[in-house]
Amino acid sequence: MYKDIRIVITKYLRDMNIPAKIYGYSYLRDAIEMVILDTECIHAITKELYPEIAKKYKVTNPSRVERDMRYAIEVGWQRGNCNLQNRIFGYTIESEKGKPTNSEFISMLADYIMLECRS
Repeated sequence: MYKDIRIVITKYLRDMNIPAKIYGYSYLRDAIEMVILDTECIHAITKELYPEIAKKYKVTNPSRVERDMRYAIEVGWQRGNCNLQNRIFGYTIESEKGKPTNSEFISMLADYIMLECRS
């Protein structure tokens, strides 16, 4: 199951046009996987999730992880696969912001994947 989850997460990140060459892509993939395996960690995103990913990738600090994730989401959102974005995020995203926050993106995509895997 572990391998299957990574494959599904990777597929969705690619379908959302997030380029694999940027750091945030890998960080998002790991964060989504962590939330799927332990849904409680989304409630401690700044205290647990970012530091754990920073440690894994030997990044200077958790704020760098947060910034790189935000950039990856922004790039994917601008390149836009509008049908997929609407299917996963629906109308939960505020139109003024234009894109989801890191925690919204991670939790909504993780939830969508979990529901898809159950059906």
